[in-house]
Amino acid sequence: MKVAISTNGKNLESTIDERFGRCRYFLIVETDDMHYDVVENTYADLSTGAGIQAAGFIGSKGVETVITGNCGPKAMQVFAATDIKLILGQRGVIKEVVETFKRGELSPLTREKVSEKAGVPQTAAAPGVGRPGMGESGRGMGGGGGRGMGGGGGRGMGRRCQGASAAGSPGFQNTSGSVSKQEQLVQLQQQAAELKIQMETIQTRIKDLT
Repeated sequence: MKVAISTNGKNLESTIDERFGRCRYFLIVETDDMHYDVVENTYADLSTGAGIQAAGFIGSKGVETVITGNCGPKAMQVFAATDIKLILGQRGVIKEVVETFKRGELSPLTREKVSEKAGVPQTAAAPGVGRPGMGESGRGMGGGGGRGMGGGGGRGMGRRCQGASAAGSPGFQNTSGSVSKQEQLVQLQQQAAELKIQMETIQTRIKDLT
């Protein structure tokens, strides 16, 4: 099994960097024989979106599990949508942590925990705080003008869906121009992950109300 570990070092004796998106390197370790490759995190110095970009990059490496300390909500959504397991709260020497993982002593987050922790689309918000698309003054999914279903002051999902992209698909940002193909791919993967989680939450909400 391939696992990716965030680190600032280049070997198994290095320690885990607890910052997923801002680490300098990823060690991609084959747990069967402990063979590893060192991959530079070229997104570490981005002003914004480092975690999302890194998550999309790691997803392209055939990794099944990511081991790190902390991970931002957007990156967590990417992992949830691509079925990559995520193990958080880890620190210490990489070799020792991988051995602990091989013994089955580390538990990955479930999809439910990922959605709740990520806060998108905020299904765990307290009553009265508001949920996307459910608040009294929430903006609708299409053009952003519809009234929501429940109580509270949540903003709807329509803000992301205003306008249309150059390709004519509503709800997607225009990824043309100076943006590279890799960045476009990561953006589209992020958008797909968000939409998938939003739709799952809407379906759950519908079942709760029927």
